[in-house]
Amino acid sequence: MVVKRKLYLVVIFIICTFSSLVLRLVALQIVNGDNFAMDANNLHNTTIKIQAERGKIFDRNGNPLALNVPSYEIFWRRTSNTIDKEKLKQLFVLAGQDWSNVEKKINSRANFIYLDRSADENFLNLVKKNLARGIEWTENKNRIYPCGELAANIVGFVGSDHGLEGIERDYEDYLKGKSGFKLAQRDAKGNILYTLDGKISALEKGCDIYLTIDRVIQYIAESELGEIQQRFDPVSAIAVVLDPKTCEVLALANYPSYDPNRFGEFSASHFRNRAITDLYEPGSTFKIITASAALEEKIINPKDQIFCENGSYKLAGHTIRDVHPYGWLTFKEALLYSSNIAFTKIGQKIGEKELYQYLKKFGFGEKTGIDLAGEANGLLRDVNQWSKLSIGAIPYGQEIGVTPLQLSSAVAAVANGGTLLKPFVVREIVNEKGSVVAKNSPTTKRRVISGDSAQLLTDLLVDVVRNGTGKAAAVDGYEIAGKTGTSQKYIPGEGYSLTKFVSSFIGYAPANDPQVLVLLVIDEPKGAYYGGQVAAPSFKNIMEKTLRYLEIPPDKIHLDMAEL
Repeated sequence: MVVKRKLYLVVIFIICTFSSLVLRLVALQIVNGDNFAMDANNLHNTTIKIQAERGKIFDRNGNPLALNVPSYEIFWRRTSNTIDKEKLKQLFVLAGQDWSNVEKKINSRANFIYLDRSADENFLNLVKKNLARGIEWTENKNRIYPCGELAANIVGFVGSDHGLEGIERDYEDYLKGKSGFKLAQRDAKGNILYTLDGKISALEKGCDIYLTIDRVIQYIAESELGEIQQRFDPVSAIAVVLDPKTCEVLALANYPSYDPNRFGEFSASHFRNRAITDLYEPGSTFKIITASAALEEKIINPKDQIFCENGSYKLAGHTIRDVHPYGWLTFKEALLYSSNIAFTKIGQKIGEKELYQYLKKFGFGEKTGIDLAGEANGLLRDVNQWSKLSIGAIPYGQEIGVTPLQLSSAVAAVANGGTLLKPFVVREIVNEKGSVVAKNSPTTKRRVISGDSAQLLTDLLVDVVRNGTGKAAAVDGYEIAGKTGTSQKYIPGEGYSLTKFVSSFIGYAPANDPQVLVLLVIDEPKGAYYGGQVAAPSFKNIMEKTLRYLEIPPDKIHLDMAEL
């Protein structure tokens, strides 16, 4: 009986154990089967992000400034125990690798070895012709800048996966497109084995951007800055070229610059677009703005006489000087010879509050609104913060900080007949279907002076180039309206330097129908520093080449300046 009882107990234990196993299997396979299958699927399947092709950047005529070129990561992956070492050896040797090292890795059971991480299409085709078991590849898109340094401070560059400077950064949302995803399988260690057909989401190529920049004019401007660097070794140099009727930027050139294809070799200071970020005291080029206010308010006309104190004028305990001593000058002559004393007295006639209002109307002390990030506001103190000397210094371009673009857009308002426009550098943005998704067009901010005042001032500026300080800026066959500038640099704690200067020239042409405006700003030139010596000849070179390139016919105006 005892044995039989024990046998029953064993049988009951076996039945219970078996029943438990059956119930557990039912739970696993039927009740929770779908969940476990999903977990297994998630363990072995994953998705790979496929980066969308980045949009391209072009100049106004469709010439490429930023492109994508394919490159290929080619690699060997162990897919079976059968390895064709002879074929692999041939491929790895073609790729420039040491086969003995590669073979050691294969023999040590390595599952993955790169053949080439940035192969071009020619090498890929060679690999395809001599394909060996386990050789695979993936395509990447590399960003290149076919023009090198040209327009680098505008275009910018891309880092590993997004724009870091310039248009590449500011328009990242348009350029980057929409990424897609592909299915892939993983082994037990999580390594990706191969991709599967079928996309979870479709790729959407980034938009292309067309700039207002003209590649040829940009090259003309940058080449001239290179010449300036050779002749005068400045700290920096800037050239701005605008269409004054629309304020489209035709060129923004900076020295020093950099090659975005090799941006890692340059310091961050080279990336700065100085035309919109750097402030300087404009000196005598700012007399154009003071003259605009005086003519608009009708407090002076070209024949009015101004006593220039024989070159030395005291105001608020300071002495204002002219380069050459003058006695009586007409307003026309004061602009012609660039008399600081005359413009101090003109500023006093205008008055602090009225002059300040004109400076604000012309856009000083605020951003121009150009469609680029990083623009500076400039420096214009509220009139309540002016000292007793300010009304003497500001009219000839001291005690005010401007960006090259600010001054260019302000003078463009004179050139186009009195209207301040918002400058822009992006013309349009086009998606992969060819539809325009965003577009810029000329935008009027406000009228600053009348057409009559603008025309009269243009006539006076023509005489500055014909007979005054701007003679070196003259272009044969064209009437040029322009103004020189030479400003002492202010050194904090020391005052205005006697050895460091900013040389500049701004002008537009043809004077009776302005289509091109050029500003040159040269910081601390060596050997010479007057605007008429340093900046005016370079202005001439840029203006002359640009007019010829644009096929703008000579259209001279014949003025009898004695009648003004």
